[in-house]
Amino acid sequence: MSAGPPQVHNATSGSPVTGGGPRVAGIGLRMLVGLIWLTNGGFHAYAWLFQGGGQSAANLLHAYSTPLSHSPGWLIPYLSAVVHGIQTIGPHVVAGIMVALDLVIGVSFLVGRGVVISALLGMAYVGFCWTTLDSFGYPYAHGQTDPGVFVAYFLVFIFVLSAHRTEHRFAGPPGYAGSPLTVGRILFGLLWAFDAGLKWQPYFLTHFMDQLTAAVTGQPSWVAAYLAFVMSVVSRIGPEIVAILVAVVESLLAFSLLLGRGLRLSVPLGILYALVVWSTAEGFGGPYTSAGSGVRGNVVGNVIIYVVMFLYLGLARGRPTRGASLRLVS
Repeated sequence: MSAGPPQVHNATSGSPVTGGGPRVAGIGLRMLVGLIWLTNGGFHAYAWLFQGGGQSAANLLHAYSTPLSHSPGWLIPYLSAVVHGIQTIGPHVVAGIMVALDLVIGVSFLVGRGVVISALLGMAYVGFCWTTLDSFGYPYAHGQTDPGVFVAYFLVFIFVLSAHRTEHRFAGPPGYAGSPLTVGRILFGLLWAFDAGLKWQPYFLTHFMDQLTAAVTGQPSWVAAYLAFVMSVVSRIGPEIVAILVAVVESLLAFSLLLGRGLRLSVPLGILYALVVWSTAEGFGGPYTSAGSGVRGNVVGNVIIYVVMFLYLGLARGRPTRGASLRLVS
């Protein structure tokens, strides 16, 4: 006997209905994150395993050793122990383990098998990367704009768990109190609040153009030309005015996500804003020629993961069939 289509429950009556928008959104999110992880894994394999002349091992050691130069004193012993451990085990062995994790997580999300285990494994994996490759996001000075690239990757796994729950379990609407989506939305709001706090710092407000200038280094000519155009526009408007506008937008996004209000407007705004940041300050995630060492284990960029989470928040609002009302907030 066929099990029939997956079901969700009406937010008002509790009666089961056939899954629609939320289920499709969940599958799409899971597969998109899987593709991102496979992309990361491919670049990591090239940079950390397959470059000849001992360069691959040097790339990995460089990625783990770089945080030693800008981390606080209390973190140095831990980072030094990790680097020593990698040298003892062997850089290629460690790189092989990391690439294997990338591939396992990516394939799992693409095919929809072992998703919960892979998501939990991914959270532990990026947590380790955040404390080592990112050194907890330090240093929080001189224009630091976020707490590290791996925080967003950690949060997207929570969204994947919510997507998987919506796709398969359907114990209630994806926005009800205590669901992974609600937890993910609030934590995402806290991340934006932290980012916004850094944007209100005097250094960022008075050195905004430095963020764009730094993104040009190593980029192909067409990206450099695009960034030069963006910088000319910012210069005409006024860098400090643009910096204040950036801080205001991030603050508004944080409040909306934390309160669960105004998402109909803040979600598309967040997608647009994150894409602008990704294509400018992050230079489309590049330059990809230094993947695996220059970007501390993260390849496609940090803010593009913000886009993924905003997309799911928006798509999760889609109505399922038979008129069930699913909302992110009550």
